[in-house]
Amino acid sequence: MLDFEDYSLTQPAMLVTIITETALQASLEKLLKNLKVYGYSVSVVPGAVKRRFGQIQLEAEESAAPAEVDGEDYVASNLEIRAVVSPELANVILYALKDQQRQFPVLVYRQKIEALIE
Repeated sequence: MLDFEDYSLTQPAMLVTIITETALQASLEKLLKNLKVYGYSVSVVPGAVKRRFGQIQLEAEESAAPAEVDGEDYVASNLEIRAVVSPELANVILYALKDQQRQFPVLVYRQKIEALIE
């Protein structure tokens, strides 16, 4: 009989979350497929991303339309892509998106998780 206390069904992994505008959806999905990411989710979420001194901050808003808040320009970011990948692949994705971040409002973060992966 299998002793479940000695046998873990999960492995260390990373959850990579990308928040950006819908215009980048096709290119981001192509990137993930080229990197052999086996699965990812795409969600439409309300929010906005602003650029300030080279840093990107996420600000949730009721609508996904561009807005001006307190004199700051916000760009609609109504696309969220999530993928569970290995730590090494998470590094590759972040590196690949660094160039995108210079041209487009892209917010990317990763979290350590344990996942049921074969």
